[in-house]
Amino acid sequence: MTDVLHVQTRAYPLHYTSLDPAVKRVVVPGRGELYPVPGTLGTVAYNSEETLDVDLTDIARAAVSLPEITIVACRIRILAAGAVLVAYALAHTADLRTLDVHALDELDAAINRELREADRAMLRDVLAGARQSGLFRQVVVPPGGAAALDWTEVDPRAVRYNCHFIADRPSWSPDRRVPTLVLGAHCQILLPYTYAWDADPSPERFDDILTMLEPADIAVAQQSVLVGAGLGGRRILTELACGTLGRLEGPEFRRFLDGVWADYHRLDAYRVESGQDHRATYIAARETIGLDGTHERAEKLLAHVNASLLAESSLRSARLDGRLNRVAAALTVVASAAFLLDIAAFLLPNVSGRMRMATVSGVALLAVGMLAATIFWSRRTER
Repeated sequence: MTDVLHVQTRAYPLHYTSLDPAVKRVVVPGRGELYPVPGTLGTVAYNSEETLDVDLTDIARAAVSLPEITIVACRIRILAAGAVLVAYALAHTADLRTLDVHALDELDAAINRELREADRAMLRDVLAGARQSGLFRQVVVPPGGAAALDWTEVDPRAVRYNCHFIADRPSWSPDRRVPTLVLGAHCQILLPYTYAWDADPSPERFDDILTMLEPADIAVAQQSVLVGAGLGGRRILTELACGTLGRLEGPEFRRFLDGVWADYHRLDAYRVESGQDHRATYIAARETIGLDGTHERAEKLLAHVNASLLAESSLRSARLDGRLNRVAAALTVVASAAFLLDIAAFLLPNVSGRMRMATVSGVALLAVGMLAATIFWSRRTER
C-alpha cells in the first residue's frame, strides 16, 4: 500500500451538445488509440449521471516526466455536462506526511506548473482526436474566437484544478483561515482546492478513489465553466472596445450563453442528486472556493456583454440602413435623370447633335450634383 497518494484533478470547460457512447475507439495521431468506457458518477444517489471514462496512463507516462514522482494512473472523465475531468495519481519518493499544509501546497503548485506545461499538447491532441472521432457532438466555442471547425484546445486560463492527498488517518492540520464547515465522512479541507482524505491510498483502488473525490471535483468543474465563459465575454468586450469587426453576433452569443448556463446548472443539480455525505462535501467545497461569488460576477459580466452586443448590433443596423438609404437615393436620382432625358427627347425630337449632347451633359451634371448632395447630407445626418 502506498503511504500517500497525490491526485490532481483538472477541470477543462468544453461545451458540446451531447456525447456518443457508441464510439468505441479514438485515434490520437502519433500517440496511439484510446478506448472510451461508459461510466457513471458513483456519488449520485437519485438519477444516474453518465460519463465516458478514458484510461490515459500509458500516453501520460510517455509524454510527462517528473523527477522523483511516478505517474501511477491517469484518467479522463467526460461528463454529460460541459466539463472534462483529467485526474493524475502521483506517488512520491519523499515522505509527504512530514510536510505541513503550506509546504504541501507549494509542492503541489510546483508539480501543477510542470504537469500543465508538459501535458498541454498531449491533452490538446487527445481532445481533438475525441472530437474528430465523433465522441463530442457539436463543440461550441465562444463567439469572437475561433470557429468550431478551427477548435484545437481549451483556453488554459479557464482550467481549474483540485489537489487531493489520500492517506490512512492523515495528520495534516487545515489552514486556520479555512472556515469550519460540515463535511462528509473521510474528507478534510486543508486549503481552498486542497483536500485530505482518510482512505486506503492503494493505486489498485483508483476507481473507488475517483468516486470518493467527485463532490469536490464537480465544484471545481463548475468553477472552470464560469471562468471559461467569463474569459470569452472579456475577449468580446475587448474587441468591441477596439471597434474590431469580427464574428460578433448577439444571437450567436445568446446561444453560447444558453449552453454555458445549461451545463453549469446541470452540474449544480449535484447538490440535490448526490447522497447526504457527498452533498455536504460538495456544498463545503463550493463555499471554500467561493463558487457563488464567481457565479454572481460571471452573470453580471455576461449580462453586460450581451447588452453591449445588442447595442453594437443596433449600431450596425443603423449604419446598414444609412447605406441602403444612400443607395435608394442614388437610384432615385438616376431614375429621375433618365426620366428627364425621356422628356427632353419627347419635347425636342428634331434637334441637332450638338443640342442633344448639351442636353445630355446638363442632365448628367445635374444628376451628379444631386447625387453628391444626397450622399453628403445623409452622411452628415448619420453623425
